[in-house]
Amino acid sequence: MNLHELQKCDFFKGLSEEDIANLLFSYPGALRQYKEGDYVAHQGEICDKIAIMTKGSVCSVMINDYGKELILANIESPSILGYTYIFATNNKFNVNIIAKTDCDLYFIEKEKLLTFLHERPIFMQSYLRGMADISLRVFKRIFDLNLHKLKQRLLSYMEQHDELPKQEELAKQLGVTRPSLSRALAELKRDGLIKK
Repeated sequence: MNLHELQKCDFFKGLSEEDIANLLFSYPGALRQYKEGDYVAHQGEICDKIAIMTKGSVCSVMINDYGKELILANIESPSILGYTYIFATNNKFNVNIIAKTDCDLYFIEKEKLLTFLHERPIFMQSYLRGMADISLRVFKRIFDLNLHKLKQRLLSYMEQHDELPKQEELAKQLGVTRPSLSRALAELKRDGLIKK
């Protein structure tokens, strides 16, 4: 792991490599490694630590009682996982976090995190900004899922991404069935709004 690379992450800007090492290596066994497909956290599980992902990528997935999946976010390293849950009154994950690739995560307990936040105001500002940013993304996601028609959501998705994932994954990200997605794609193609 390259601590210099972590300094480029929004959360760690302004911190020295020594500060970051102090946080990451705060106790033995902080590093956990996950393989592709492993669950990092389960929906309903208590969040009493944050995880700093230094390698790999994960996705957050919500599953309802009928097994319908909705991919809420794809998260690349370096990043912090669980930081919005750890201080909540009901600090349970409302999503599953699943490794998309092999991942390295350093787990930091709540008390160590609190100490670090108090001792380093620059990190506290970054942490609070990260929480605010994720709240705004969640509100936008709710708006997109509930207030836009599927064809509008597809066009919006295509504007923000260079290429489309496979239909099954795209359907999960948009919270729709594959047949509905196929119909919407066919209509967009028929209307000349997309070429694929």
